[in-house]
Order: sequence, then structure tokens, then C-alpha cells
Amino acid sequence: MQTNNDRWNQLLKETGADSDTSEKIRQAARENPAVARALNHLTESDMAGITAILNDKQALRRLMSTPKAQALLKKLKS
Repeated sequence: MQTNNDRWNQLLKETGADSDTSEKIRQAARENPAVARALNHLTESDMAGITAILNDKQALRRLMSTPKAQALLKKLKS
């Protein structure tokens, strides 16, 4: 049976995530159960999109500066 971590590793490998991005995703899942649950429902296409954004610093800054992203971060931290 494939564990969550194995599944994430496979998705990250298939989507071309670099080691820094992969580690950031794994760490977020370890630190926050909500992130881990969300990762369990991602498709390969979803993970590819996330990986692309995480690998593009400008796209990540734009995304994280949106009001919805800020509200989600606040909710996840509480």
C-alpha cells in the first residue's frame, strides 16, 4: 500500500519539482494536517500546477499577495 509520503514523492517527481520545492511541500504537510489532507486529494495535474508556481518566485509572490491567499494562510496558522 502506498503511503501519503510515497504518493507525494511520486507526484513531485512526475511533475518535475526540484528538491527545494519538494522539501517545502513535505515540510508544509508535516507541520499542518490541513495541508496533508489537501495533498491527499491532488491530481497529477494539480500538483504540476502547484509545482510550477512554487518554482516561479514572481508567480508565487503574486499568488501569495492576494486577499484569498492571505485569508487562507491566516486560517491555516490558527
